[in-house]
Amino acid sequence: MIFSNKYREFFELLSQPEKHSKIRYVILTGGRGSGKSFAMAAWLNEATFKKGYGVLFTRYTMTAAHTSIIPEFRAMCETLGNDGCFDFKNTEVVNRESGNVISYRGLKPASNTANSALKSISGKNILIIEEAEEVADQSLFEKVDLSIRTKEHKNIIVIILNPCHINHFIYKEFIDTDRDDVMSIHTSYLDNYLNLDDSFITLAHRLQERNIKKYNHLFLGHWLMDTDGALFRMCDIENNRITVDEYKKKEIKEIVISWDPAISDKKKNQAGREPDADGIVCLARCVDNYHYLVNDYTMKGKRSDIAKQVVKAYNQNDAHWIVIEKNQGGDWLKEAILGIDRTVRIKMVTAVQSKSKRATASQSLMEQGLIRHVGHFPELEYELCTWIEGVSTESPNRLDAYVHANNKLIKKKTLIIV
Repeated sequence: MIFSNKYREFFELLSQPEKHSKIRYVILTGGRGSGKSFAMAAWLNEATFKKGYGVLFTRYTMTAAHTSIIPEFRAMCETLGNDGCFDFKNTEVVNRESGNVISYRGLKPASNTANSALKSISGKNILIIEEAEEVADQSLFEKVDLSIRTKEHKNIIVIILNPCHINHFIYKEFIDTDRDDVMSIHTSYLDNYLNLDDSFITLAHRLQERNIKKYNHLFLGHWLMDTDGALFRMCDIENNRITVDEYKKKEIKEIVISWDPAISDKKKNQAGREPDADGIVCLARCVDNYHYLVNDYTMKGKRSDIAKQVVKAYNQNDAHWIVIEKNQGGDWLKEAILGIDRTVRIKMVTAVQSKSKRATASQSLMEQGLIRHVGHFPELEYELCTWIEGVSTESPNRLDAYVHANNKLIKKKTLIIV
């Protein structure tokens, strides 16, 4: 295994704790392929051999840890050759040599009361929060944080996240500050080059050539700021984000799958361009007349395969409509969908106005807090908050699909222009 030297001090928290006696918080940030979760798993493996240590491993919501997170840790143990020292259970991993326990729980109590982090914190001196960009409730974080207070061993809070928007409390509290109790480690795929597949590196370099700002965010892990002239603001999205559990309590009135086809393959090849992704999103309107972004199914591929994905999304979500922009071969796409499932209801739309004018109603809803995102959608949200008409060169197919879906869901009584 090859780790970036940037993680040296992180491992010293275990081998030389006196050297970093003031450190309580470790913030691990990085873009895609940065290796931060890989390093975290190796560190966690070592921590379990420290006599008396107790670990609480959390995400904002967590289900079925035994089929996702625990197998990833087990794979690291196998790589290190000490998997025989552990008992792997449904919600716990026990180091038989030290007796130390890693408990896996959802951070939000309401997500699964029986398995909540707050019920499993006694005797723990290490708290790990993975995918921490999803933790928007600072008071909840502080409640768990303040409960890690053993006297016998060093208390460590490890926060792992993909950088999101500078409005996030983690950025304000731990990144944009000068605190002597914080160890901040930032890596990118460039620090993890030797562990990555060539095709992944090619994808990164291709995006670097096409869209440097998006490359900086997704691959280098730069924090986002609102872009002057963009159609939407990340602060509006963050202020109205909800969890899947919260969405499940809503009474749905209408669901749409919106498909915005990219420029045709023939036109792309003639222009010497790599094919764009087709924008595919799922939005719902509930009885409270809020709009909810439920999923982003955007994909590249043959149109026949994409049509299958659109129909699959329609059926999985019990949608009422598929909305298709007809400018890029919409009539053919309609026939492709009906060839897969004749029961699908389709609404064709023609884009005649500029993108900014088409987005006016969606912008108004967003500014009033009437659009809520169910979870995080990094690539879609990046596009919403950075694309500028007349300046950006890439076609914003996710944004277009998003706007078409909102326009289909809008009812006059929901749009209050002030």
